[in-house]
Amino acid sequence: MKPSLLRRLGIDARGSAMVEMALVFPLLLTLTFAILEFGNAFYQWLIAEKATEMGVRFAVTAPIVATGLSDCGVATTATAGTPCRLVAGSAGWSTTCTSGSGTGCDATAFTAIVARMQAIYPRITAANVTVRYSGTGLGFVGRGSPVPNVTVSLSNLTFDFVVLNGLLGLGPIAMPDFRATLTGEDLS
Repeated sequence: MKPSLLRRLGIDARGSAMVEMALVFPLLLTLTFAILEFGNAFYQWLIAEKATEMGVRFAVTAPIVATGLSDCGVATTATAGTPCRLVAGSAGWSTTCTSGSGTGCDATAFTAIVARMQAIYPRITAANVTVRYSGTGLGFVGRGSPVPNVTVSLSNLTFDFVVLNGLLGLGPIAMPDFRATLTGEDLS
């Protein structure tokens, strides 16, 4: 080749932008999808947390899921009006209800809590929800129902990557368990 032709090829930059774009575009596209996917994961995390909070709020104001609980959560022969804090065991009992719970749990009340949570986060199923009542020592003998702490837990949820699974092979990630507790109000 002639020296003048080599000089012209060395300074000819036509097409270099296309080569640079071909190298950078996949990285830029992957970064964009990663931002969108992790933003969506964070959004679902927040919605699951909010659904748990709404579930416990509904659980403390709706009909009680655990059935057959005595005034202070434990059997007592104390006279009516006695504070539960004076009844032995009133602060140490607990009852847990899940979708598979049989006796001692009201399936209709449990389903109502799950439905309230599903209104916020539709991916929730009854198998993901646990409702636990635990003694606080609050209330009085003769009241008709205890005043427990109510804990609603949401577990076994996953987040599935839509695009990054195909691009990078990222499978579903497990979301943490969510838990919210409030003291019961007028449980009936």
